[in-house]
Amino acid sequence: MENKNILFLSTSNDLSIMAEGWASKLDEPSLNFISASFRTVQENDLFIEAMKEVNIDITDREPKLLAPHLIKSADLIVNIYDFERDQQPPLLLASNKKVLRWNVPNPEHCADTTEKWAAYQIVCDQLAEHVKKLTNELN
Repeated sequence: MENKNILFLSTSNDLSIMAEGWASKLDEPSLNFISASFRTVQENDLFIEAMKEVNIDITDREPKLLAPHLIKSADLIVNIYDFERDQQPPLLLASNKKVLRWNVPNPEHCADTTEKWAAYQIVCDQLAEHVKKLTNELN
């Protein structure tokens, strides 16, 4: 089977890197995963700590801004954002790529650090389920 390139996209890098972290733990040699974002934002470590709680270390993942070559090389694009609070991130409309949309709450909308921390823990679990379902569908 030919390898497939899966691109996780989010408004900022946190959600896409978390999804890539979960995907990297799966034994799926025919799937290549990469993450990117639509804009640069000030980083926080809460999403990294939430992933550490489930024994996934994403500290070495470099945040990437979306670039044309990432879209071109992707077989599938997974657009991760909060349907209620975030504007749908723009994609190249001319792209003929298959695009999935995952509705995941954006912890950045939380009022304080404690609330954000709890939200990242919930999002961590939600992304695990989304990634598992995706890989099952691709196999």
